[in-house]
Amino acid sequence: VGSTLWAAMASVKMVASAKPDVLLINGPGTCVPVAAWAIFFNAIHMSRTRIIYFESVARVESLSLSGKILYPVCHRFLVQWPQLQARHPLAEYYGRLV
Repeated sequence: VGSTLWAAMASVKMVASAKPDVLLINGPGTCVPVAAWAIFFNAIHMSRTRIIYFESVARVESLSLSGKILYPVCHRFLVQWPQLQARHPLAEYYGRLV
């Protein structure tokens, strides 16, 4: 929880000033606040950031907590196992990515 709160405080200025076109993120919980700020700035029309989430190759049967949180709000959600794609129809599967 501490690292996630720190990430939330540290990332607001970065996301607001950088206004990234694309945000590539993967599993650690500290990516959730960064994505949340991007979503917020998109909602208030300060940016148009597209969020692409890569689920960890270690997640074979179920999504990580970060994946569960971000699955409904990402522009693209990539998984590295076909059984995850079968369970989550919005996910994209291209084989192992890392």
